[in-house]
Amino acid sequence: MDPAVPKATLKVLGLCVVLLVLVAAVTVSVAVMVWRSEAVGKLRGCRERAANESRELGNRVAELERERARLQREVAASTRAEDALQREIAQARGDGKKLNASLASCWEQAVGAGEDGDRGVLGHPAACKGRVMLERSGGGRGELSSQDQGDALSLRGILTRLVESPGTDGKDAADEQPPESKGWLQR
Repeated sequence: MDPAVPKATLKVLGLCVVLLVLVAAVTVSVAVMVWRSEAVGKLRGCRERAANESRELGNRVAELERERARLQREVAASTRAEDALQREIAQARGDGKKLNASLASCWEQAVGAGEDGDRGVLGHPAACKGRVMLERSGGGRGELSSQDQGDALSLRGILTRLVESPGTDGKDAADEQPPESKGWLQR
């Protein structure tokens, strides 16, 4: 054999090995680039999802803060309304106690006048209602309600009959029951 043939074969084989290594390197680099691009795409997708979720969470937090502020305003408003109602209840109870005391006083005056035998118009239980209406209207300084005006008209008729015929109504003031037992201003 010619000594140049094994050298040429070795050169061809060396070139094939170099070519094979080059193809392998190119294949590896292409595979790495594809893998990186997929990883970058996945990373980009994760970033976008994270940004979207962060934005949604920020919107939700803002919505919850608005809801909390609205609820705090409602609580404050209901607290003010409750305080106002408590004041009205206390005032109504006080007014009721005053009216009950006034009715009881009228009753005592009516019963006392009946025991003495001197029963005047002002000592009659019907006059007590007139006094109570007068007190309720502010001592005659204010306007009477429509119900009180109707009561005042019927009271005027009763008082007129009493003035025209005192002591002829067939009842003794001592036989009457106290106003509380009749349900007057019961709460």
